[in-house]
Amino acid sequence: MDHFHEPVRIVLGTPARLMELRTAIEAAETLENRWPPLRGKWYFAAREACRAAGEGKASVHIARRMFLYAATESRIALVAD
Repeated sequence: MDHFHEPVRIVLGTPARLMELRTAIEAAETLENRWPPLRGKWYFAAREACRAAGEGKASVHIARRMFLYAATESRIALVAD
């Protein structure tokens, strides 16, 4: 199962849009198709981790954590409950 234990909420795009990601597959798709140009080491690590978690080959919890690191690295706003 590729569901996160808790959704990730980010604000992304122009105009800004709140996105709620519940699965590693959704996170991988966001990284691949909606991510801003600012990409560092966490972006690439998160993209691979989310792909692998979506295929059941890696930990969903680690993929989620890497996604959060990538968002912080790229200055994407995280929204808490």
